[in-house]
Amino acid sequence: MQADLTGKVALVTGSTKGIGRAVALTLARNGAEVVLNGRSEEQARPVLEEIRGMGRQASFEEADIWDYEQVKRMVDRAVGRCGRVDILVASGAGGGAPPEFFVKIDPGLYVDTVRSHLLSRLYCVRAVLDHMMERQQGKIIMITTDAGRTPTPRESLIGGAAAGLVLMTKVIAQETARWQIRVNTICTTVTKDTPGYDYAMADPTSHIYRIFKKAEERMPFGMNRPGDIAQLTLFLAAEESNQITGQIFSVSGGLSFPG
Repeated sequence: MQADLTGKVALVTGSTKGIGRAVALTLARNGAEVVLNGRSEEQARPVLEEIRGMGRQASFEEADIWDYEQVKRMVDRAVGRCGRVDILVASGAGGGAPPEFFVKIDPGLYVDTVRSHLLSRLYCVRAVLDHMMERQQGKIIMITTDAGRTPTPRESLIGGAAAGLVLMTKVIAQETARWQIRVNTICTTVTKDTPGYDYAMADPTSHIYRIFKKAEERMPFGMNRPGDIAQLTLFLAAEESNQITGQIFSVSGGLSFPG
């Protein structure tokens, strides 16, 4: 897909690698000025250079999206530097409990899992809302896991946090429509060329490795890659999707069919 994002400023969190990186590059190829985010500018440098090599503008804002105050300062700096933020893509911030049966999950990991899969997204949304409301326009796209839409063994806690995000997508979209702000969420499953996939596949003896291999075998259209999610993100960021808000989209290679 191609779209015209000329003149738009996109803030993409977790954009130094994996899905976030693919999204940032795709938006840039379609004309957007991109503000990258991560915990390390060094890791962002190759992405910055690639975007600038396209003749697009790109900058980096360091922030841990587990921390609202850091996120708010990041957004304020981005607005101060670029003049506005038209598009927010909330991605990245892995952490918390790994895939495991609920009874085996350390309760000490509950809060970090919710912070990673729910609060990190909500912090980003809240940080841009005042600015978008004032300008009466904006596109917000959140990226989470398909475990928030379909029961997935060993992902009760992760899925519960993602399910909360799914519902909040609908409510926030309804609340902000009066300001011409669109809010949508993309749910993904096992995706190659991401830090999570590389971690899971590093140890063939682990149960996470077996889970990922089983998922891959069950995907009739093959395993996702970051570019697949980036293409849908591009559509939701573009004017062609202006009639769409409060919706949840799954990119699963045919693995699951949530209602």
